[in-house]
Amino acid sequence: MKWPDILDRPSHRYATVEDVRRIFADYHDALHWLAGFLIGDKLAPACIIDACNVAERQGPVFHEWLAHWAARATLRCALQMQGADIAKLAPTYERFERVDEKRSPLSPEDLQLLIEESDVLPARLDVLCRFVLVMHGIAKESSGEVAAHLGISQSAVERAYCVAFDTLHLKSKRMLCNADIPVVLSQ
Repeated sequence: MKWPDILDRPSHRYATVEDVRRIFADYHDALHWLAGFLIGDKLAPACIIDACNVAERQGPVFHEWLAHWAARATLRCALQMQGADIAKLAPTYERFERVDEKRSPLSPEDLQLLIEESDVLPARLDVLCRFVLVMHGIAKESSGEVAAHLGISQSAVERAYCVAFDTLHLKSKRMLCNADIPVVLSQ
């Protein structure tokens, strides 16, 4: 069942707990990916919020924004685990040169590449870059909002996003370059 099916259903105004369970099952994998990308697969399960249990204790209005809330709660939990590391990394990004050209949030193609390369990118991006990539690149929060959430300067966020964005695009160009090289079979 998809969101439009629930919203178009005339029998009741809000999603039921059963609807939420079906929807959240679809989002569980996405939340696991989010937590794994941000803080690693070993710590990820501790950050995935069981929104179905919470939904049963809440009113029907809560159900309408459950998917958004679950992602934010997962992100917040991951940030609590990695906040000290982010604070230690921020001064390094302050020393980078000024960002003259702003990078845009991720396009659908960029997001697909990020998902496809999520097993390799965490090794190439520090935790600050990963958080900024998710919060600014995917969630499309402004660099000021991201800075406020992370407790660091806006310039550190902008510089970290440039690093993350450029790393993702270098990976993309490398894949395109490799695609142009014919495979030579040895005899």
